[in-house]
Amino acid sequence: MAKSVFGLDIGSYSVKLVELDKDDSRYRLKNYAIAELYGDNEEYDIEGPSYSRQSAAVRSCFRQVKLNPRRIKNLNCSIGGQDVAVKQIKSISLSAEELESSLTFEARKHLPLEDTEAILDYQILSDSAAASEIDILMVATTKKAFDYHIKLLRELGVRPRTFDAECTSLVNSYFLSHGKPVGDRALIFLDIGAKFSTLTVFCDKGMLFSRDIAIGGYKITDDIRNIQNIEYPAAEEMKRAKGMGAFLCDESEDGASIRIARRKAMDSLVDEIRRSLRYYTKETGIREFEKILVCGGSALMTNLNSHLAQALSMNVEIYNPFEHFTVPPGFNESLGTQLATACGLAMRED
Repeated sequence: MAKSVFGLDIGSYSVKLVELDKDDSRYRLKNYAIAELYGDNEEYDIEGPSYSRQSAAVRSCFRQVKLNPRRIKNLNCSIGGQDVAVKQIKSISLSAEELESSLTFEARKHLPLEDTEAILDYQILSDSAAASEIDILMVATTKKAFDYHIKLLRELGVRPRTFDAECTSLVNSYFLSHGKPVGDRALIFLDIGAKFSTLTVFCDKGMLFSRDIAIGGYKITDDIRNIQNIEYPAAEEMKRAKGMGAFLCDESEDGASIRIARRKAMDSLVDEIRRSLRYYTKETGIREFEKILVCGGSALMTNLNSHLAQALSMNVEIYNPFEHFTVPPGFNESLGTQLATACGLAMRED
């Protein structure tokens, strides 16, 4: 008998909810909701949305799917951005107490703890008695960020089954629907959020690597605003309508057609991707990359995938996690890229 599983992705620009039916190993997209945090004429707040905005958006998602949040079970939620660190590290064999102490120290290097503490979980990926080292996947967040999410959900009567990092949820959505990549070629995920883009690299024979790049949809829109000399809402609308074409000016003051080469945010994003892949190659020795799967709110910008493919000399695809799912009649497949993290959360298996 099929059972419903839920994934809730609370972002800084929108909140996404996915409901899947799971029957054995097969999934069906039963329902979904997207609630924007900002109105059409509002500018994105680079400091992040208020608690009240996020709370209202979460409520809106449950209303859209006509479900009482208090009655929902099997719901997983995510934490992302600078408040989470995902690292695959090597360690000598230690007792459970010593290992947790060592990982807590490691987490402090990567999180903005300030006056709070780290909360972490880990999974031992390889533990051979003959090996002198073990591979560990560590996921850590701050107690402040964890408590914030708990408060947000419990006000609605929601008791999440688990919290997961956004990047691992995204990777899981691919593995459970497409299968793990086999061999020496690495798979790259690029999740372009509003404030950050998260780059995640995985190879079956190498390590999982993830890092946040401080360039997202907001900076891309801001570049368009400056190039076109228009207000932010108009720049956001132009980005959605024209994609990469929004970086072009139609004509100069004397009427001659000109092309604007200045794409600061996009150029910086490409540079950071290159830098990250060089680091991955240096750390793992893996030089072959299968493709980049792009998702997130800005992933559907017209010609973005072809621009990245040309700049990086690599195959680039828009990621739709529901490619092999049964979906509701009339489902707009372009929404799949926005719902990718929520989909992975719903698919998480204990």
